[in-house]
Amino acid sequence: MKIDELLPLQTGKYITYRLDSLVFTNSGKAEETHRYRVKHLVERQSTDNQNRPTWVVATYITDSLGIGPWVQNGTYTITPVDKGLEVTENNLRVLRLKLPVKEGFLWKGNSYLPDRPFNPEFPLSIDANMDLWEFKYGTLNASEKIGANTIPDVTTVLHIDSAENVPMRTDTSFASRELSLEKYAKNVGLVYKEFILWENQPNPRTTGTAPNVVVTYNPVRIGFGIKMWMIDKN
Repeated sequence: MKIDELLPLQTGKYITYRLDSLVFTNSGKAEETHRYRVKHLVERQSTDNQNRPTWVVATYITDSLGIGPWVQNGTYTITPVDKGLEVTENNLRVLRLKLPVKEGFLWKGNSYLPDRPFNPEFPLSIDANMDLWEFKYGTLNASEKIGANTIPDVTTVLHIDSAENVPMRTDTSFASRELSLEKYAKNVGLVYKEFILWENQPNPRTTGTAPNVVVTYNPVRIGFGIKMWMIDKN
């Protein structure tokens, strides 16, 4: 299978997704899910800072029902490279797809990422080794139900699936969740994406002296998550 079959690029092509965004509120002591619709539109061809041909994709956002106006909220680039496809968003470059498209094939898709790429906005510890994640092709050309639609010829790319002390039994212990995967439909493009990256930091504090030592905790959860799936395309 060719890379451009998994992610066809053409000016004017768009895909609309439902997006659920996980955020932690109340100083990391509570969580909320915010729901939107987002549209990814291949806007134009250009060149990147290495003078390579690239595609500029504009993103638009509205409410989850699609009632409000579409508001542009960013751009990212997709760059075909030798035997692969790079996506650069918020100055973070990732090798999303790579040849050969073969079940079980591995590559380090995050090898261009800096150390702890989401700091300081998200002062995580678990993002320190993201450059070592091994991307892997899972099932190829499978029929999958995604949202309300059954989509043929879907290829899954798993980036990581790791958890520590999840589900959490207590917030006074460290816990973390890392999940990242994408699904591409032949001759359509990205049809599903899930990215979860959070950790619970117990923040223990010791006061007093032995034998009257007291340990108190101020636990917070730090990170974010998104889940998006295709609902429309042209």
